[in-house]
Amino acid sequence: MHKIEKRLLMKKQICLLLTLIVCAVGVKAQESNLDFGFKGGVNYASYRTPDAFIDVYKGKIGFFVGGFANIGITEKFKVQPELLFAMQGARFVLKDIEIRDGANNEPKVGDLKKSINEATILLPIMGQYYINETFYVEAGPQFGFILSNKEKIITSPTDDPNFNAPNTVDPDTFDAGISFGAGYKFTEKLGLSARYYYGLIKRDYGIYSSVLNIGMEYSL
Repeated sequence: MHKIEKRLLMKKQICLLLTLIVCAVGVKAQESNLDFGFKGGVNYASYRTPDAFIDVYKGKIGFFVGGFANIGITEKFKVQPELLFAMQGARFVLKDIEIRDGANNEPKVGDLKKSINEATILLPIMGQYYINETFYVEAGPQFGFILSNKEKIITSPTDDPNFNAPNTVDPDTFDAGISFGAGYKFTEKLGLSARYYYGLIKRDYGIYSSVLNIGMEYSL
């Protein structure tokens, strides 16, 4: 599938999911407590490679920011759909590789390290169960729409500028999995949440997403 076709498909998927979320929120808002708010924080992301012989992906710190709607279904149970923008990815580390700049040159041996940055739109839909007035646990599906994927070499055995040049990859555009975590409400408006995302879709190069998020929430 060409890049333009992928972008069009991604936009259609985003519009469909947003329409479903807005409709669901609108229906429940007529009979439930409904709050809106903003959230943001840091993430620690990497890729799982269960089929690989060696693990070449390490964790990388990024961020997320966005908004949410919190729908009170009962006194103990709430549903929270979110729309977030995240920068996440991983570090690629391959030790002691051999690179030959030319047929007549001696090979160079060293570590290859790359920083991978993905710009992603996230759509988590979390079910929250309040154990008491301030502490809750949560779980639910999460959908991701990858906007861009950029790779930058940090360390390389070679000085070849073509090999070490930044690279923009044509990414797989969709990701999905499950998220689970917990949160604590300091006040009615301000809270702290921690969440882990476990990707279920096998992406290009046999990778699965793995992301830990920690952030603050503020209800309007």
